[in-house]
Amino acid sequence: MKRTFAPLLLSVFAFLSPAVTAQEAELPPLEEATMEEDPTFAAFKDVERYFRETESLKAGFVQHAPSGEITSGMVYMARPGRIRFDYAGDVPFLVVADGEALNLIDYEVGQVTRWPIDDTPLRLLLGRDVDLARLGAQVQAAPGGDERIVAVHARDENRPELGTITIFFERRADAPDTLTLKGWLVKDAQAQETYVELVDAVLNPELEKKLWTFEDPRGLSKRRRTR
Repeated sequence: MKRTFAPLLLSVFAFLSPAVTAQEAELPPLEEATMEEDPTFAAFKDVERYFRETESLKAGFVQHAPSGEITSGMVYMARPGRIRFDYAGDVPFLVVADGEALNLIDYEVGQVTRWPIDDTPLRLLLGRDVDLARLGAQVQAAPGGDERIVAVHARDENRPELGTITIFFERRADAPDTLTLKGWLVKDAQAQETYVELVDAVLNPELEKKLWTFEDPRGLSKRRRTR
């Protein structure tokens, strides 16, 4: 039986193969279909990749306050949890996040106000987590019909008093992964809006650790920060 099984099996295949070949030949050719990726989903992936590959940043900034006042200076960022706004001119303020808290230093009155980073709208920008879905962030491709722009909206539904943040990216062929950070709009619980626009952003520069420290002005009224 062992000697006749293999030839018998081969003869069955030999008998069937012409029929199978003929049937395959009669089938119509498969049509290749190219599915276009959903623009929102593509933007979502691009933004997550930007955050994943961005460790630090420095740029000029222009800040538009709710009062209409415009200030400018330099901003430095190191993820997670660190950012510094150095205001130009005679502005007596400094803003520094040191990895744990966001500090607003007022050198004119000698006061420091601190907030945990997770209790500020900047938590999305500075956080370690880049899972936008878990953070409840919504990505919008081409807001206002401008295909160059991608917007990310975030709001903590359980803590509406923290306000909202919308982060804007611009698609550019010369930018890493085609996205560059353009700025963000923060709206507080009273619907007051502050917009920060970035200028000439540099991605992943080496930044000194002293940027995340500051001279404590408490008890030293009217003392300005050292630059």
